[in-house]
Amino acid sequence: MNCLDITNIYNDCMKDQSCLFCKIVAGEEPSEKIWENEEFVCIRNKYPVAPTHVLVIPKSHIRKQEVATPAVSGVNSPYNLEEFWGKIMSAVFDVISELKLENSAYKLVNNGRGYAHFEHEHVHILGGTKTEPGGQT
Repeated sequence: MNCLDITNIYNDCMKDQSCLFCKIVAGEEPSEKIWENEEFVCIRNKYPVAPTHVLVIPKSHIRKQEVATPAVSGVNSPYNLEEFWGKIMSAVFDVISELKLENSAYKLVNNGRGYAHFEHEHVHILGGTKTEPGGQT
């Protein structure tokens, strides 16, 4: 079963009991939700590095290595990668619109293996400053 296609996302489909993001999705940990749809949720980052710093998170526990190409991760993905990345980026741009950042400076960050604090895939949206948020890349 592809967890991105289920209707009741809050069942335990690919939920990791030790994952902070899974606990946030389940309402077991507090967060400030900004936006959500059936498959993704956007929350404010608890430790922002820019005036606007939010995270777009799949509601299912999808590990970074599961949505990277086999050449990068060394494993075959159980997901349709084009579909997953299309859906998460669509969610990201919905959030950008919701936050009215589309006509101002913003930056998208996706940390890879070794830089991410969480295995649960997510995308950062940073903005709200005239200098590059989060430092130069």
